Amino acid sequence: MDHPGFRETPWRQRAAFTARDERDGGEVAGTIEVCYLEPRPAADEGPFLREERDLIDSVADMLRLHVQHVLADEALRAARDGLERQVQERTAQLEASNEALKAEIDEHRRARREIEHHQRQLRRLASELSLAEARERRAIAADLHDHLGQALAFVKLRLGEFAGDAVFCGFEQSLQELETLIDQAIRYTRTLTCELSPPVLHELGLGPALEWLGEQSQARHRIRVDVRVARDARSPGTDLAVMLFQCARELVANAVRHGRPRRVRIDLRRESDGLRLEVADDGAGCDPARLVEAVPADGPGGFGLFSIRERLRHLGGSLDAVSAPGRGATVILRVPLATGEVRP
Repeated sequence: MDHPGFRETPWRQRAAFTARDERDGGEVAGTIEVCYLEPRPAADEGPFLREERDLIDSVADMLRLHVQHVLADEALRAARDGLERQVQERTAQLEASNEALKAEIDEHRRARREIEHHQRQLRRLASELSLAEARERRAIAADLHDHLGQALAFVKLRLGEFAGDAVFCGFEQSLQELETLIDQAIRYTRTLTCELSPPVLHELGLGPALEWLGEQSQARHRIRVDVRVARDARSPGTDLAVMLFQCARELVANAVRHGRPRRVRIDLRRESDGLRLEVADDGAGCDPARLVEAVPADGPGGFGLFSIRERLRHLGGSLDAVSAPGRGATVILRVPLATGEVRP
């Protein structure tokens, strides 16, 4: 820029300077020019003295530093404004991400609550289904005993009335064969009745039913079955007793089917707030995680450890399994007893 009183004359001195602009890497150029309005005599050093040229150069350097400082301030201000803008943009992005994450967490919690609700419903339905199955088994067993069993007994009685006449008529051997078949049918009916719903379970309770289970398993599978029922392990209410008996029967069946043991132990005892049922064997054993997560067992009435565990959870109980290859398996069931669930 020019000063208002500036006028070009032949007697002038000029100094140039450049300042670097950090914003774009370019340069800003400037000059300072001084002219004398009065003529200057000729001299070896020109129209200006050396001190005057040094002064002009010094002023030019100060202007360069000033411009450099202004450019640096502008670059710093631009960087600060850009940083603030980036911070605002990033903050907005983080807030949006945070809101999306909160929504996702809320959805996850809602889905988890829904899953837990469905799991509780499934456990309750599984427990109700098990009890309904037990009641239906008991009804079928009662029908077999009251109708088929009594009918077979009546037929046997009637055949006995013809025993004397059969000797004279030559039908004695045929009559004996019929009586043998009827005896087999009666025994099978009794066995089937006990398999469907052991009368001892409903008449005497869980402890005697477990002892009956041990005797039946020992005779059927030709293995040793030890049953121990503690004196203080009083039988729970009917529904819980039925469920625990079904669990014990399925655990024994699983041990025989998969472990091929020589010995099985059934132990029922009382704990501080409930019952503890343990079924152990000396069979092949397996990974305990695989044992607990096993699918329901094959065959009618099969429960499987997974189903047993879920049913116990519905009642506030638990299932623990200890096993190792070649070292057998031990499954421990724990179930709490509420007031009114225990009968003397």
